[in-house]
Amino acid sequence: MKKTILFALLCFVSTTVVFAQTKSQRRIYLWDVTLSMHGERCVSGSADSDPSGKNIYNEVRKFLIQDIESITDESTEIVVLPFQEDILDEWREKADVEGKRDIIQKIERYPKQGCSWTNIVRPMERVQTSIISSDKNNLLVLLTDGVQSDKYGGKEKLIEWIQLWSQYAERNFAYCLYVMLGEGVDKDLQNEIDKETGIEWTDKLGIQMVDLQPADLVKINVKDDKIASIPLTYKRSIVLPDNIGVLVTAEDSILNINQKVIVKDGKITFDMKYQTEASLQENQLPETTRLPLQIELINKDEIIKTAGKIIYLTKSQIELELINKPEKTLKISIKK
Repeated sequence: MKKTILFALLCFVSTTVVFAQTKSQRRIYLWDVTLSMHGERCVSGSADSDPSGKNIYNEVRKFLIQDIESITDESTEIVVLPFQEDILDEWREKADVEGKRDIIQKIERYPKQGCSWTNIVRPMERVQTSIISSDKNNLLVLLTDGVQSDKYGGKEKLIEWIQLWSQYAERNFAYCLYVMLGEGVDKDLQNEIDKETGIEWTDKLGIQMVDLQPADLVKINVKDDKIASIPLTYKRSIVLPDNIGVLVTAEDSILNINQKVIVKDGKITFDMKYQTEASLQENQLPETTRLPLQIELINKDEIIKTAGKIIYLTKSQIELELINKPEKTLKISIKK
């Protein structure tokens, strides 16, 4: 009688479990378009060449376009925000062919702006309140050649914002790459960022952002398969670092998985762990059962430092389908 009730409950669970929605990606580019990016400065309210400056505007624009083109997951939302003292424009598109084309055209055609101060904190705060969303996986890329102008609190105000970022980032599924360009990168800012989590700095545009898109569904035969592999889709011209660490978890009445594994051959491979042998008995487990499986990248900061790449899992949850029936086999008998 108990076995019959348990079987009925398992059938009910397998058909009525509501899986948590996989978080989609939002990639946000906060793009400094002050005159110093053109190698110019403001003198008496008008633009003038800066002997100590370097024109990096076209280089940064080229990086933006190449990075947007490299996004493989078409459901990713792209947000580009040119800024000076505040955000000047906001462009949002999906990372499909049409969306990429439209947002790249806006970047290519964006006109040169006039004189201004540099305010990084105000645009960052606006991104936090109106762009980043906790129902997304948010990657914020800040591209600037300056620091906070004294008019807006100077470097101390920017350091204060950096110190508050980590807790916010953890609560809101956000990560920030602070790209410090130009001459004389500020060591105090670098040292402060090094102390924090959820934020990393680089002084080069060559850093790669790599989307790893896990399969939505992985099927496992409980009678035969002792390990499972999640295939990853990514741009094959990219060489993946050999130290990508992933935490795989599944906790319910059937599975008990909590493993740290390294990505190999473009796959996340882990051992299948069941709660009890009884949970797999033929008279208890339906022929097919779908369960949620959580995957999380655990060493993003380490990979940036060692490999110069930002690795991004485009899903934090997939489905694992347990198949409870024998695989078809072909038997060949040879008569002597």
